[in-house]
Amino acid sequence: MDRVRYHLDKPMAPKRDVKSMADILKDVVEGFEVPVQENILVLRNAWPKLVGAQIAQHSEPGFIADFQLCVFVDHPGWMPELERIKRMVLQKLQSSYPELRIRRLRFSLQH
Repeated sequence: MDRVRYHLDKPMAPKRDVKSMADILKDVVEGFEVPVQENILVLRNAWPKLVGAQIAQHSEPGFIADFQLCVFVDHPGWMPELERIKRMVLQKLQSSYPELRIRRLRFSLQH
Protein backbone atom coordinates (compact mmCIF):
# COMPACT_ATOMS: atom_id res chain seq x y z
CA MET A 1 0.00 0.00 0.00
CA ASP A 2 2.80 2.43 0.87
CA ARG A 3 4.50 1.68 -2.43
CA VAL A 4 1.42 2.82 -4.30
CA ARG A 5 0.72 5.80 -2.01
CA TYR A 6 4.30 7.20 -2.12
CA HIS A 7 5.05 6.09 -5.71
CA LEU A 8 8.06 4.08 -4.65
CA ASP A 9 10.02 2.28 -7.35
CA LYS A 10 12.23 0.41 -4.91
CA PRO A 11 11.14 -2.02 -2.22
CA MET A 12 10.74 -0.68 1.30
CA ALA A 13 13.71 -0.84 3.65
CA PRO A 14 13.68 -3.78 6.05
CA LYS A 15 12.40 -3.20 9.54
CA ARG A 16 15.23 -2.34 11.92
CA ASP A 17 15.45 -1.82 15.63
CA VAL A 18 15.25 1.82 16.65
CA LYS A 19 18.40 3.19 18.34
CA SER A 20 18.73 6.42 20.22
CA MET A 21 21.02 9.13 18.86
CA ALA A 22 23.13 8.90 22.01
CA ASP A 23 23.93 5.23 21.26
CA ILE A 24 24.74 5.96 17.63
CA LEU A 25 26.97 8.94 18.42
CA LYS A 26 28.77 7.03 21.15
CA ASP A 27 29.72 4.35 18.63
CA VAL A 28 30.81 6.94 16.07
CA VAL A 29 32.90 9.01 18.50
CA GLU A 30 34.70 5.95 19.88
CA GLY A 31 36.02 5.36 16.37
CA PHE A 32 37.71 8.76 16.23
CA GLU A 33 41.32 9.07 17.18
CA VAL A 34 42.91 12.39 17.95
CA PRO A 35 45.71 13.00 15.47
CA VAL A 36 49.09 13.08 17.20
CA GLN A 37 52.22 14.79 15.92
CA GLU A 38 55.03 12.35 15.20
CA ASN A 39 57.38 14.35 17.43
CA ILE A 40 54.97 13.89 20.31
CA LEU A 41 55.07 10.12 19.90
CA VAL A 42 58.86 10.26 20.24
CA LEU A 43 58.59 12.47 23.33
CA ARG A 44 55.96 10.21 24.91
CA ASN A 45 58.31 7.24 24.59
CA ALA A 46 61.16 9.20 26.19
CA TRP A 47 59.00 10.96 28.80
CA PRO A 48 59.75 8.56 31.72
CA LYS A 49 63.49 9.11 31.19
CA LEU A 50 63.03 12.89 31.10
CA VAL A 51 60.82 13.35 34.18
CA GLY A 52 61.04 10.05 36.04
CA ALA A 53 58.69 7.09 36.09
CA GLN A 54 56.39 8.36 38.85
CA ILE A 55 55.73 11.77 37.27
CA ALA A 56 55.42 10.15 33.83
CA GLN A 57 52.49 8.08 35.11
CA HIS A 58 50.56 11.31 35.73
CA SER A 59 51.65 13.43 32.77
CA GLU A 60 52.37 13.17 29.06
CA PRO A 61 53.40 15.46 26.21
CA GLY A 62 50.31 16.71 24.40
CA PHE A 63 51.33 18.89 21.45
CA ILE A 64 53.86 21.44 20.27
CA ALA A 65 52.71 24.87 19.08
CA ASP A 66 54.66 28.11 18.73
CA PHE A 67 57.84 26.53 20.17
CA GLN A 68 55.91 25.55 23.29
CA LEU A 69 55.35 22.01 24.51
CA CYS A 70 52.01 21.53 26.20
CA VAL A 71 52.11 18.75 28.78
CA PHE A 72 48.85 17.16 29.92
CA VAL A 73 48.62 16.41 33.65
CA ASP A 74 45.94 14.07 35.05
CA HIS A 75 45.62 15.55 38.57
CA PRO A 76 46.11 19.07 39.94
CA GLY A 77 48.34 17.74 42.72
CA TRP A 78 51.08 16.98 40.17
CA MET A 79 51.16 20.51 38.72
CA PRO A 80 53.45 21.97 41.45
CA GLU A 81 55.80 19.01 41.12
CA LEU A 82 56.11 19.59 37.39
CA GLU A 83 56.57 23.33 37.90
CA ARG A 84 59.39 22.53 40.31
CA ILE A 85 61.33 20.53 37.68
CA LYS A 86 60.25 22.64 34.71
CA ARG A 87 63.65 24.23 34.03
CA MET A 88 65.47 20.89 34.25
CA VAL A 89 62.99 19.20 31.87
CA LEU A 90 63.25 22.07 29.41
CA GLN A 91 67.05 21.82 29.41
CA LYS A 92 66.88 18.05 28.83
CA LEU A 93 64.42 18.53 25.97
CA GLN A 94 66.54 21.22 24.35
CA SER A 95 69.74 19.17 24.58
CA SER A 96 68.19 15.83 23.54
CA TYR A 97 65.82 17.16 20.85
CA PRO A 98 67.25 20.43 19.49
CA GLU A 99 65.41 19.93 16.18
CA LEU A 100 62.07 20.45 17.97
CA ARG A 101 63.14 23.98 19.04
CA ILE A 102 61.10 23.87 22.25
CA ARG A 103 61.52 27.14 24.16
CA ARG A 104 58.75 26.88 26.76
CA LEU A 105 56.76 24.30 28.70
CA ARG A 106 53.14 24.68 29.65
CA PHE A 107 51.26 22.32 31.92
CA SER A 108 47.56 21.78 31.35
CA LEU A 109 45.11 19.79 33.41
CA GLN A 110 43.58 17.02 31.31
CA HIS A 111 39.96 16.20 32.10
